[in-house]
Amino acid sequence: MTTSGQYNHLQPLHLTDGNGLELDLLPFGATISAIRLDGQQITLGYVAPELFLHDSFYLGASIGRFANRIANGRCRLNGQPLTLNVNNGGHCLHGGTGGFHRADWQVLQQAKNSAELYYCAADGEQGFPGRLEVWQQISLQDAAVSMRFRARADKDTLINLTNHCYFNLNTDGSSIENHQLQLNAGHYLPTDSSSIPTGRLQAVAGSAFDFLRPRTIADALAQGDAQLQLASGFDHCFVTAAQPYNALHQQARLHSAQSGLTLTVYSTQPGIQLYSGNFLAAPFAPRQGLCLEAQNWPDAPNQSGFPSALLLAGHWYVQEIIYSFQ
Repeated sequence: MTTSGQYNHLQPLHLTDGNGLELDLLPFGATISAIRLDGQQITLGYVAPELFLHDSFYLGASIGRFANRIANGRCRLNGQPLTLNVNNGGHCLHGGTGGFHRADWQVLQQAKNSAELYYCAADGEQGFPGRLEVWQQISLQDAAVSMRFRARADKDTLINLTNHCYFNLNTDGSSIENHQLQLNAGHYLPTDSSSIPTGRLQAVAGSAFDFLRPRTIADALAQGDAQLQLASGFDHCFVTAAQPYNALHQQARLHSAQSGLTLTVYSTQPGIQLYSGNFLAAPFAPRQGLCLEAQNWPDAPNQSGFPSALLLAGHWYVQEIIYSFQ
């Protein structure tokens, strides 16, 4: 096992389970730059690590302090107003311009099948209060990638961490519209025209958002739902867990009939954001990859009734995400 102090932020760490699953991990952004199974790459990435420096799609990145959007970059914490960095139509997206996806994470240790990374966000970084320490453990075993996030702050703060891999299980890299998706979610969060949740939960039954049984992405998109028109496809959070939260549960199952590969996502988070790659652009194409981002609900600090994103000073934030392949 190696320890910190020996790493270039653009030099990938190579992990393997020793049985066909491989993962490349950049300290820059704690970015999963590639996942391969039996030699087949199943995530979108760039041909050279330095291209991740200019990435605008969050490919494989670790997202924080707050995944997804906070409306107008404003909210209240303990009755006091917060003004956050805005970077997406006047909203704070994925922690702001200088979110965790742009940070150089420290490699604490690396073994053949695991690595632990660390980042310390300064008090006031991107407008978020508190000095926040984050540890991320990534490990590979039995054809599964496990990500465990732990964090602790010296002030009450907001937190919502996730991973932003784009998956394509086809062997030829063709559109993910032919993928079959199943989501263990009876409700989703409708949004306004700028992708901010309206605050209500909408039942999926009979709609384009009904993935309770496996269906192709193309079939769902073909329903022409008004919500899909607003986002040019899927960019919505699905409700996958009832209270109490933080229990590990299966959220999603993605399958490519073309390759025969299946991805199952488990997490301790109460929601999963389905993004169908609507705005991917060169060197990629729209819908060349899709994201299944296990996370808290978007805009939770502004929405009464949404799961709390508050982390109390000195308390621990602990969440887990698992990508299992077969």
